[in-house]
Amino acid sequence: MKAKAPRHILCTRLALVLLACLLLSAPISILASSTTPVRGGVLKGMRVYFPTNLGYVPEWKPTDFISALPWAERLVYWDQKGRFVPNLLDSWKIDPKTKTITFFLRKGVRFHDGSAFDAESLRQNLELNLKSGRILEGEFIKSIEVMDRYALRLSLSELTSAAMLNYAFNVQIVSVPAIEKNGVDWARTNGIGTGPFKLLDFKRDTYIKYVRNDNYWRAGRPFLDGIELYFFPDPMTASLKMEAKEMDIWMDVGNVNIILDLQRKGLKVNWGPGMLWALLPNSNKPRNPSSPLADKKVREAIEYAIDRPAIAKALGFGQYEALTQIVPSFSPAYIPNFNPRPYDPGKAKKLLAEAGYPRGFEIKLLAQNTARDAATAVQTYLEAVGVRTTVDLADESRYAAAVFSPEGWEDLVLAASGIHPSGTDLFQHWGPKPLTYRFGFIKKTPQYLAACERALHTYDEQGLRRAMQEIVRKASEDAMVIPLFRSAQAVIMQPYVYTEYPKIHVIQWNVWEDWMERH
Repeated sequence: MKAKAPRHILCTRLALVLLACLLLSAPISILASSTTPVRGGVLKGMRVYFPTNLGYVPEWKPTDFISALPWAERLVYWDQKGRFVPNLLDSWKIDPKTKTITFFLRKGVRFHDGSAFDAESLRQNLELNLKSGRILEGEFIKSIEVMDRYALRLSLSELTSAAMLNYAFNVQIVSVPAIEKNGVDWARTNGIGTGPFKLLDFKRDTYIKYVRNDNYWRAGRPFLDGIELYFFPDPMTASLKMEAKEMDIWMDVGNVNIILDLQRKGLKVNWGPGMLWALLPNSNKPRNPSSPLADKKVREAIEYAIDRPAIAKALGFGQYEALTQIVPSFSPAYIPNFNPRPYDPGKAKKLLAEAGYPRGFEIKLLAQNTARDAATAVQTYLEAVGVRTTVDLADESRYAAAVFSPEGWEDLVLAASGIHPSGTDLFQHWGPKPLTYRFGFIKKTPQYLAACERALHTYDEQGLRRAMQEIVRKASEDAMVIPLFRSAQAVIMQPYVYTEYPKIHVIQWNVWEDWMERH
C-alpha cells in the first residue's frame, strides 16, 4: 500500500495550488509590473513650500536651493551612511600637512547652454558663494588655484572636519557667466546648470516646470521626460488631488494623519529623517536690552515648562520623536540616556522666580502658518507657568525674512532644521559660523564655541563622534536652544512612481533615478 503524505506536506501543496490559481487569474498589469525603470512621462507633483528666487545664488534660502536640485548639481552627495560620493567631482585629495584640498573634476560635463564645466567654472562658483557669504569657513580659504582644466586646489589657513561639507556638498553649480550676462532679475526666475533637467518655466507661487536634459553626462539618465511641480500649501486640497489621481507625487508632507490615511488607501510613502523642531531664543541681539531670554535660568525654565513627549504624541500619531537634545536618536552625535530637563512645571516656576520673574512675563513666539498646532501647544505650556505668549503666525516670506536674514526676530521663533546623516548639521545650523542661522541672534558661550573648535579639528570617525557629543552636551548646559521634537516628513506617491526622495535628506534629490510605470 502506498503511504499517505504527512498532513503538513498536503497543506503546503494546497497552498501552492491556490497561489498558482491566484497568479493565473491576476490582472495582466500586476503580472507585468516590474522594478525595471521605464523611460518617459512627465512627473506631476505638489510642494507645500515654494521658492521665491530660483537661480540667483547670493539670495538663496533653503526653499530656493532645494527647488534648484533638478538643474543645479553638487560636487558630491551623501550615501545612506552620510559618506560623500563623487558627483561632478571624479575624486578629491585632502592633505592635512599642507592644508589643501584638490578637486579633480569629472570630464565631459556640460552646462545646459553647451558650455563646458571645468575648473574655471568651478572657481567662478566658489568665488560667487564666497562673496555672498554662502560658504561656511570661507574665511579659511587663502587661495583658489586652477591647476589645469580639470583640477582645482584650495589652499586653506585651517583645515577642518567639515571641509568637504562646506566646500563641496554645499556648493550647487550654476553658470556664473549666464548670471553676469543676463542680470540679477533674470537669474531670480531662471537658471543654467549641469543637472538632469533644465528649467522650462517658473511662475511664482504657482508652478515650476523642468524638461529633460538630453545631453546629461550620466548615460541613459534621466528616465523622466519632465517634471512639473505645483504650489499647494493647503493639505486637504493636496490630499484630495492625490486620491483623485490628479497628481503623481506630493512632497514636503508633514501631516502624519493625512500620510497614514493615504497610505491605508494604497498610496506609497517614503519617510525621510524629518526635521528637528526647536525654540530659538533671540538671546544675543534682543530688541529689548532687558529681554528675559538673555538669562539662562529663563531659557531653562522654558524647557522645563514644555511636555515634549505629550506634544510629539499629539501631533505625530506615533511618528514624531520627542527630543531631549539638539540631535535625534539616530544621529552620530546623540548622547544615550541624556535628558537634562524633563517636563517639570514646578521647576520652571522656581527658576522664573529665581530669575526675577515670579509673576512671569510677556513674550512673542514667531511661527509659520503651517506650524500653528505646534505653536499653540507651546503657548499653552508656557502660559501655564506664567509666560504669557503671543503667537505670531507668518507666511513663508515674512518668516524667512526674520529667520534667515539680518532682520531677525523679537523673542522666540519656532524653527525646523534639516538633519544630516553624518551629524554635521551641528556645524551647519549651530556651529561657530553656521549657514542656516548665520546672523548671530543665538548666544553661544566661549565654552560651547571651544567644543565646536575641537570637533572641527578632529578627523578620525570615533573621535569626531565623541567631540560632536560634547557639542550637544554644552548646548544643553547653556540652554542655547530648546529642542522640541523630530517631526515626520514624507513624500506620498501613486503606486506607479519610483523615487528614493527624501529618505536621506530633503536637500538631496537624486532625481536622475526617478521613473514611473506606464499608467
